[in-house]
Amino acid sequence: MANKASTTKEKTIVTAYARNLHVAPRKMRLVTNLVKNMYALDALVQLQHANKKAAPMVVKLIKSAIANAEHNFSLKPETLYIKSITTDMSNVLKRYFPRARGSAFIIRRKLCHVNLQLEDRSKGKARAGKASLFRKDTADTVPSVDQKDATNERMTDEPTKKTQISKTSEQRKMNTVANKRRLFNRKTGV
Repeated sequence: MANKASTTKEKTIVTAYARNLHVAPRKMRLVTNLVKNMYALDALVQLQHANKKAAPMVVKLIKSAIANAEHNFSLKPETLYIKSITTDMSNVLKRYFPRARGSAFIIRRKLCHVNLQLEDRSKGKARAGKASLFRKDTADTVPSVDQKDATNERMTDEPTKKTQISKTSEQRKMNTVANKRRLFNRKTGV
């Protein structure tokens, strides 16, 4: 794993990558897509609960990038945000497995590269935490009396939907018999 960093006008971007990981890229993308556009510490928590072989590899990469950002650029881990995380194809190891009549079946063991960019988001918004992202002010959620009356008027003006008529047990039985008969006819071509 290697780490680099570049500084723009306001934001510092720390780059880290892991090469030749013994996981197929398609399986690695399942894990990396979980943590896209998250804060680094939230991503580590998310990956603790991921039951995938690739999860510890991504955790190690994120920890490496965080440690490098702290040590080299004196950035706080709470302000680091995953700007991008990509998975690319690497080499393919070919192995052979014996099959019938002396032939060989090729087993392709795919490897992948993972590229990670962490961005310092301390200057713009201060990180509020996960709980505040989903919490709304109570003043916004409680409707006033006028709003309640307006919603009731709208509901009474709209035509009511027809309720479904419940079928008897005989009708349900006939439907299943008809479906079986239809399936049987379709298979036999009769």
